[in-house]
Amino acid sequence: MNLERFIKIQYDVSPYVVSTYDQVQWVELQGYQKMPIEEILLFWTSLNKKIVVVLENLSEQALSRPCEMGQQQEVTLKWLIQDYLDHLEHHVKKHL
Repeated sequence: MNLERFIKIQYDVSPYVVSTYDQVQWVELQGYQKMPIEEILLFWTSLNKKIVVVLENLSEQALSRPCEMGQQQEVTLKWLIQDYLDHLEHHVKKHL
């Protein structure tokens, strides 16, 4: 979901409207509970490596593109990326 957002924000209509989703359903419908932890970690690592490639290629102009988060809260792509990184850090610290 975040990989798609980080790409689409760069070329889609501005401001990009960040769609919300039901995180519980998202996880449940993908069957993570039935997967071996090794597969989940491999997928997570691969996905985040791809996100890093996308982030490394962002221009300053792209980082300043506006995103609408709902309730007319407007942020930038740079803010959205930092929020994602903070969220990842929270999960990593929680499970160490």
